[in-house]
Amino acid sequence: MPSVSLPNHPGRAEPPGIRTFSARGRSSWGEQLFNRQEMVMVLAMALVFTGVTLVNPGFGARGNLIDILFKASYVGVAAIGTAMVILCGHIDISLGAIVGVCATVAGRLAVNGTSLPIVFGATILTGVFLGLINGCLVAFLRIPAIVVTLAMASILKGALILTTGGRWIYGLPPNFGLAHQLWLGLPVPILSLLVLGTAFFLWLRYTQSGREVYATGGNAEAARLAGISARAVTVRVFTLNGLLLGVAAVLYATNFSAIQSNAVSGLELTVITAAVIGGVSILGGTGTVVGAILGAVLLQVIGTALVFLHIRAEWFQTVQGTLILLTILLDVYRRRRAVGSGAIASDSGTGSMPALRIGPFSIQEVVLAGLLLCVVITLSLRSDRFFTASNLLNQTRFLTETAFIAVPMTFVIITGGIDLSVGSLLAFSAIIFGFSWQSFGLPLPLAACAGLAAGMLGGFCNGLLIVSLKVPPLIVTLATLAIFRGLAFGISQSRSVHGFPESFSFLGSGELFGLPVQIYLLLMVWVVSGLALARTPFGRTLYAIGNNETASRFSGLRVGRAKLLAYTLSGLSAAMAGIIFTSRVTTTRPDAGTGLELDVIAAVVFGGTSIFGGRGTILGTVLGVVTIQLMKNGLQLSGVRGEGTIILIGTVLLLSIVLSQFFERRAFLRSQRHTRDATPTKPRSSVAVG
Repeated sequence: MPSVSLPNHPGRAEPPGIRTFSARGRSSWGEQLFNRQEMVMVLAMALVFTGVTLVNPGFGARGNLIDILFKASYVGVAAIGTAMVILCGHIDISLGAIVGVCATVAGRLAVNGTSLPIVFGATILTGVFLGLINGCLVAFLRIPAIVVTLAMASILKGALILTTGGRWIYGLPPNFGLAHQLWLGLPVPILSLLVLGTAFFLWLRYTQSGREVYATGGNAEAARLAGISARAVTVRVFTLNGLLLGVAAVLYATNFSAIQSNAVSGLELTVITAAVIGGVSILGGTGTVVGAILGAVLLQVIGTALVFLHIRAEWFQTVQGTLILLTILLDVYRRRRAVGSGAIASDSGTGSMPALRIGPFSIQEVVLAGLLLCVVITLSLRSDRFFTASNLLNQTRFLTETAFIAVPMTFVIITGGIDLSVGSLLAFSAIIFGFSWQSFGLPLPLAACAGLAAGMLGGFCNGLLIVSLKVPPLIVTLATLAIFRGLAFGISQSRSVHGFPESFSFLGSGELFGLPVQIYLLLMVWVVSGLALARTPFGRTLYAIGNNETASRFSGLRVGRAKLLAYTLSGLSAAMAGIIFTSRVTTTRPDAGTGLELDVIAAVVFGGTSIFGGRGTILGTVLGVVTIQLMKNGLQLSGVRGEGTIILIGTVLLLSIVLSQFFERRAFLRSQRHTRDATPTKPRSSVAVG
């Protein structure tokens, strides 16, 4: 990739800090190949192709190769947009919901007899509109992309269920199957992938606006000093991402005789995995759309290879996660060779705006407490079954898993990290617990210890990879999310464990002194963790890391040990939640906890913990968890369908963050004015003019 240039500023040297992509220095032909992730993808596909074909010659048949490219096409198109978003330094986890909405729009219009050009145009414009909304929220309200797209995913999923009732769309016209047509001798999806991949590769490589994407993702501050508007670049990239998701939805929808009216399950993980293993750095500023496309094709090659090798499909997610980890290791090795040292520069952790307080409480906690009071009063007036002791106590049982995991997630996010693997760890630990009891005959206490040990080990491995490799936790836990979920399905072979003794259900459904057992467990965890965060060196270290990790290291703080402990506690809490969940539902399921990580992150961020790190409290997290659960319950009792609750919670999440930022900014500016007014100024000395 050529170095970033700025045509509007002829003769100006490249701003310091903006990453360049030209090869420097002399290297052997083999090293040059090794340093190109695209070539690594090609070699990996060649190895898989050769190995599987030797075992099953049908794998190398022309028809199978076309089928692989056909199935990878819509994922590849979506990966182009995701690659650009990541190159710009952001992330989009709402893409599955956007594709689902766009596909539903296409199906509804087609069934109503709308002409197909209008159907496909409206579908793509829907993607553009949703991408534009994401971009504007990120760029102008300065809300982290992961929070915006998390809320947008929640809103869109709820809207899909609300408008379709979860029913599939049938009765599509015969000519709707665009994906099965041939243009220029190629299936339309494959041709679309080639054309769009070429167009966006050339745009990013040879145009000023394309190079601005690399510059912004590589070093936003240096790009700003060079006259590049980060806001404009962000809106542009998210809008183009929406356009490509609209195209992907057309390719996806026209491939079937009926359209599933919900978000495309697991598409976010698959597309982000394709971009990352294709060489797009999660740090931003490095990678190509060609690599992202090759990553999508490689994933499909591996998925098809598993079928030809008669390996159960449950292991595919494990393969996905392993690929991400191998890519991380390769990237780490290349970076260390490039800088000539044994470490990778980690972010310095600029932290977030200091949390301004009203007495002993932060502004976000006050806002949340007021919101919780309004929720309770409003829902009590709408349903006389809501504000009763039995109902409120019963809600404790349903928020237990989220509440348990949200506490260490607060620790993790305060450090500037994130843990996406908690839902998968919950299922994995529960499966280990269940099969230790059923298959190996361990007593329940020992089986529970095995489940807890599995969760703790998983969290420790997350922390070890993050601390030792010094790469973003987002990508590490994205990989382990797939690995642990795949292990849960693979070990259990999609079977559940049930038949636990009745005494075991006491943990999840029993009462002690008239109160649910979970209340005592949660109070103990909340009090201990709150004191640990506010009153111990461990808590102060977490805040210091989140505000400035580099300064924390120079101050002699044991940064690595604190982060490792935070992720280990996250794994242990996920395992505890898994055992309590199993006790409550009396069965283990490999799909348990699916999507739980997003609920936990929403509750923690909703509670005022800054996604940038350096700020947050256990009290805020508790308020966030309780508010969300009471909203779900109260709206359900008021006759609002579950999908309406999902939409409302996503909307409230966004509004609460915007409101909190507004109050904090006003309070911060007011305190700055008071400081300036209180600072005495030196009187001017009189000067005699002769």
